[in-house]
Amino acid sequence: MLTTKLIITNKSALEKKYGDQHPVILDDLKALQAFDAGRQLSTQLILLDDAVQMQACQSAPVTDITDEAQHKKAIDDLYRFYSPGYIMLIGAQDVIPFQRLKNLLKDNDPDSLIPSDLPYACDAPYDTDPGKFIAPTRVVGRLPDVPGGNDVAYLRSLIKDIMSTAPQPVSLYQSYFAASTFDWQDSTQNSLQNIFGNNTSLLVFPGTAALDGTNWSTQMEPKTHFINCHGAIYNPGYYGQKAADFPLAMRSDTIAAKLSTGTIVAAECCYGGQLYDPQKNAAKLMSMANSYLFNHAIAFVGASNIAYGPPTGQGLADLLTQFFLINVLNGASTGRALLEARQRFLHEMGPTLDPFELKTAAQFYLLGDPSLQPVINGKDPSTDGVEQTFVNTLQNRRDNMEARGKMLDTFLATPQHTSETHATDPALEAAMHSLLGEKQFTTPPPAKTFISHHKHTQATATSGTSMPSVKFHVFSESAAHGERTTTKVLVVKEKNNQILGYREYVSR
Repeated sequence: MLTTKLIITNKSALEKKYGDQHPVILDDLKALQAFDAGRQLSTQLILLDDAVQMQACQSAPVTDITDEAQHKKAIDDLYRFYSPGYIMLIGAQDVIPFQRLKNLLKDNDPDSLIPSDLPYACDAPYDTDPGKFIAPTRVVGRLPDVPGGNDVAYLRSLIKDIMSTAPQPVSLYQSYFAASTFDWQDSTQNSLQNIFGNNTSLLVFPGTAALDGTNWSTQMEPKTHFINCHGAIYNPGYYGQKAADFPLAMRSDTIAAKLSTGTIVAAECCYGGQLYDPQKNAAKLMSMANSYLFNHAIAFVGASNIAYGPPTGQGLADLLTQFFLINVLNGASTGRALLEARQRFLHEMGPTLDPFELKTAAQFYLLGDPSLQPVINGKDPSTDGVEQTFVNTLQNRRDNMEARGKMLDTFLATPQHTSETHATDPALEAAMHSLLGEKQFTTPPPAKTFISHHKHTQATATSGTSMPSVKFHVFSESAAHGERTTTKVLVVKEKNNQILGYREYVSR
C-alpha cells in the first residue's frame, strides 16, 4: 500500500512539554489520520522515540530530543522506508529541532547559524554546510506549537483548522493583503504584479493613511497575504521604513480576529517566520508566524533569521516567496508549492550560487500541513471514476519533482570562503572601489571572497584544463537607526579578473 503522508513527532518531547496533557495531542493526530483517509491520503503517525515502531521502519529511535543528527537520520530512514508524498513535522524546535546550518556570511551578517528545515527535504545526509542541501526532492512542512509553551490548546486549534479545510475556487485567493516599507515599494509592486497581475492593493508604511499597525479592521480579510517589511529577532512586530523612520506596520496581537479562515502567507521579513518563546520579549507576545496560524491561517512561509533582497528590482526573498504563492494559486498543495519554489529559485540563480542565494534557500520554510491544497486544481483529474488516472498523474508529478531536484545537484556550484592572499589585480581592485563609491559605501570595507567551483573542475584539474572559477567578492556596511540596524551589501561577481556583474542587497 502506498503511504502518502507521514505525521512525525516525538512523544518524549511532547510529554516533557505538556505533561499529562500530551495524550490529547496524540489523540488529535489520530483523528487527523482518519480525516486524511477521507482525502484519499494514507497517513502514518510516527513517534521518533518509539523503539518498536522505528525498528519496524528499519531505523533507530531518537534518544536525544536535541540531537539534530539523530533527527535527520531518522527522517531520512523513514523517507526511504515509506517513500511518502508529504512529511509533516509536529511541534516547534523544542519538539523536533531545526537543522542549524553554518552561515557562510558570518563576518558580513550577525547570524552565525541558519535554523532550517531544508535538510529534511533533501536526500543528502546530516551536515552543517548549507551547500550540501541544494537538491530538495521532498515535500516537507512543520505544524508548530509555541516554543516554551505548555498549553495544548494552541496545537489543538491548528489541527482543528486542518480538518476544517477544503480546496476553494481560485477567485477566493486572488484578492490579497500586501504590506511594504515605503523604501521597498517598487520591488513589492513588481512581486504583486508577478503573482496577481496587479499591484493596486499595496499598503505602504509609512504612507498608508490612518493605519499605525494596531488599528486594523477589515484590510486583512483577503485570503492571500504578501508582506515585505522589516522584522527583528524575538520581536512580535513587522515594521515599515522611510529613510530612518521605522513605524510599526503589524504586531502579533493586533491581527487577532482580523483574518479569514484559510489564509496563506508569504513574508519576506527578517525573522519573519521565526518561532520563539514569548518570554524572550518584554511584551511576552508570540511571534507573527505563531499568531497567524493561531488566527486560522493554514500556511505560512517565512525566514528563520536575517533575510535579504535588492532595494529595487527582484531577487532573493522576493523570488522565493512569490514563487510559493504563484504555485498555491495554480492549485498546488502548500508543501509542493514550496518544493517547486525552492527548485525554481535554485535553478534560476544557478549555475553559480552566491552566499546570499544559498542562505535564502536554507532559511525559508513552510509552517502548516504540507498536504493542504487551498485552491482547487482544475488541471488534475477528479478521483470520481478515474482514480487510477489520478494516482498515475500524482506519481508522475512526484517523479518529475524528484528528478528536477537531483538535477540541481549535478550543475549547481556552491560558494566556499577563501582566504587566498595572492595580490588582487590592480585594475580589478580599482573597478571594485569605483563601484563601491558609486553605490555610496562610505568607507569601503575589505571584501570577503567566495569561490564557486563548477562540478567539472575537479575532474578536469588532473588534465590541466580546468576553467577559472567564478568568485564573489562580498562588501557589507551597516547603519544604526536608534535600536535598529540595517545592512546593505554589494556582491561583485568576477571571473579571471573580469567583473561579470554585481548585485545589491539590503536586509529585510
